[in-house]
Amino acid sequence: MVLALLEPEDSSTFNLTTEDRIEMCTCDRGNLTLFHMSSVPHENVYFLLGCQEFIEAQPCSADDRVRWYLENDLLRDAMQYANEHKAQLEHLDPVDIGRRYLNSLTKQKRFAEAAANLKAVCGRQKDLWEYYVNEFERNNVVLQLAKYLPVRDPQLEPECYQCVLIAALHNHPVLFYNLVKVWNPDLFRVGAITDMAMKRIVHENVNPLSENDAVAIYRSLSRLYLYERKYDKALMLYIMLNDKTVFQVIEKYHLFDLVKNDLTKLMAIDTNLTIRLLIENAGSLPTKTILTQLAIYPKLQLAYLNTLFERNEGEEFIDFAIGLYAENEPQLLLPFLRKTAIYDIAKAIDICEKKQYINEMVYLLGRSGNRMKALDLLVNKLGRIDSAIDFCRENDDSDLWNSLVDAAVKRPDHIMELLNTAGKYVNPLNIIEKIPEQMNIPGLRNLLVTILRDYELLVQMQRGSLQVTEADSNQLFAKYLSNRKCSTFIGFEQHCIVCRITVLLEREESADCRHANCDIIVYDCGHSAHIRCTYIPHSDGQTVMESRCPMCYGLHLYGKRVTSEKEPKEEGNSSVDGESSSDTFDSEKLKKENEKGNNINLGKVLQHLYMFFFPVLETQQMR
Repeated sequence: MVLALLEPEDSSTFNLTTEDRIEMCTCDRGNLTLFHMSSVPHENVYFLLGCQEFIEAQPCSADDRVRWYLENDLLRDAMQYANEHKAQLEHLDPVDIGRRYLNSLTKQKRFAEAAANLKAVCGRQKDLWEYYVNEFERNNVVLQLAKYLPVRDPQLEPECYQCVLIAALHNHPVLFYNLVKVWNPDLFRVGAITDMAMKRIVHENVNPLSENDAVAIYRSLSRLYLYERKYDKALMLYIMLNDKTVFQVIEKYHLFDLVKNDLTKLMAIDTNLTIRLLIENAGSLPTKTILTQLAIYPKLQLAYLNTLFERNEGEEFIDFAIGLYAENEPQLLLPFLRKTAIYDIAKAIDICEKKQYINEMVYLLGRSGNRMKALDLLVNKLGRIDSAIDFCRENDDSDLWNSLVDAAVKRPDHIMELLNTAGKYVNPLNIIEKIPEQMNIPGLRNLLVTILRDYELLVQMQRGSLQVTEADSNQLFAKYLSNRKCSTFIGFEQHCIVCRITVLLEREESADCRHANCDIIVYDCGHSAHIRCTYIPHSDGQTVMESRCPMCYGLHLYGKRVTSEKEPKEEGNSSVDGESSSDTFDSEKLKKENEKGNNINLGKVLQHLYMFFFPVLETQQMR
C-alpha cells in the first residue's frame, strides 16, 4: 500500500509532498476505511491502527522530504526546499543538491536556466562561481552569465569578467558597451580589453560589423580611454561619433583646453551645449578668437553673442551682431535694435541703407533725431500713412505733423486716413485747405459730416462742463457770503493765539498791561490776536502785519513789535468791530454791486473763496 502525504492548496487542489510504501497483512479496499491514526502526544509516539496491523509512524523531516524530491527527480523542488529549510537539514547539504540540479541543467543544454539559478546555488562562494564560469566558457555560453556575475561580495578574478567581455566583443558589441559602461574598471584589466577592442576594429574586414555594432565598439573604446586617462583619444572618438556625452566628459574632467580648437565640431554636435561650455570657460578663450573660429557659421556666432548679451557681456560686439542680423536673420534685426540701446546708430543706419531695410531705417532715424527723413521713408518709400501717423503721434512735433499733411494731400487715400485718425492732433481745416481743387476724394463728404458731429459733441461737453463749474462757483460763493454774515463772539476767557494773554482785559488788569489799548484782529477761522502781536520784521527794516492766522498757517510770531517811522497805524487795521483790511473781502460792497446789477469779477471771487475755504490744506502743505 502507498501512503501519500498531501498538502491542500485550495478547496479542491492538493500538492503531493511525500509518499511511503507500506507492507500490510490485510490490504483489501474494504479494510482501508478501518485504519485510523492515533498517538501518545506526551511521548511523541504516533502509530497507524488497523484490524490486524499496528504500524509505527514518524514525523516527516526536511531530510525525508528532500530525499523524496531527489528520488522522484524533482531536483528544482529539492533545491528550493533545501535552501528554505537549511537549518532543519541534518544529513543533506543544500549546495550539493543545487549542484546536482545545475549539472542536470547543463547536461540538458538549459544554460540560461542554469545561469539564472547560479546565485541561489553559489551564494557568496567565490570558488564555486569561478568553477561555473569555467564550465560555461568551456561550453561557449559564457555570455549567459553577463547578467548574473557578482561584482562584489564576492568579487571574482579579473579573468572571469574578461572572458565575458571578450565574448561580448566578438558576438554582441552592444552588450559589450553596456558592460564596459556599468562594470567598475577595477574588475578587469582595462589595457587588455582596450587592445582587444582595437584589434576587433582593425580586423573589421575579416569579420564585418554592422553600423550599430561599430558605434558600440567605438563608444566602448572612448570609455576605456577615459579609464586609462587618455582624455585626448576619448574626446576624439566622442567628437567623431557626434556623441553629446563629450560635453559631460569635458565638464567632469575639465578638458576645455583640449577642445578649444574644435569649437566648430562641438557646435555641429549641439549648439546650446557648446555655447554654455564657452560661457562657463570664458576666461580660457577670448570672445574674438571664438568668433573667428565660428566665422563660417554666422548663425552660431549670433547664438553665442546673444547668450553673451543676455549675461550683460560682450557690449563691444553689438555692432558686429547688427551686421550678422542684417545678413542672416533680417526678421530679427528690428526687435534686436529696439531691445538694445548701446550701438553706433550711424553704422546701423549705413548697414540698413545698404540692405534697404526701411522699417529699421525709420526706427534708427527716429532715434538719431532725423525725424523728417524717417517720415519721408514711411510716406514715400513704404506708403504706410498709418505708420507715419503713429510715428508723428509718438514724437508729438508740430513740424512733423505739418510735413505729414503736405505729403498726404498728394493722394486721396492718404487724405482720408489722415482726416480719420489725426483729427485730435491736427486741425482738419488745415488739411482741407491744402487739398487740391481738382482732386476727387471718394467718401470725403461723409467723413466731414462725421468730423463736424464729433466737434458738435465736443462743444456740448465743454458747455456742460462750464455750466457745472459755474453752478459750483455760485454755490461756493453763496456759502462764502453766508459765513461772512455770521458774527464772532469774543469773551474774557479768549486768549491771543500769539502771546496767550486774554484779548479782553478787565479794568484792574489793563493798567499795567502793554496790550491795554491794543486793537484786536479776528480771523475768519475764529482765532483772535492782538494787532501788536501780528507784526513781523522784514529785511528792509520795516514791519508788516501778518494777515493770515498764525495758528492755522503755522507761523512763528513772538508778539514783539519793531518800531518804525513807517509803521502802519493801528487804526487802519481790522478791529473787533468787523472792519476789513485792504486785503479782506468787502461783502457789503459786493452785495451792493450785485443789487445794482454790476458785473462781478469771477476770478476775484474764486480767489477769496480759496483763501476762505482752504487755509488748513495750505498749512499742511507748508508743514
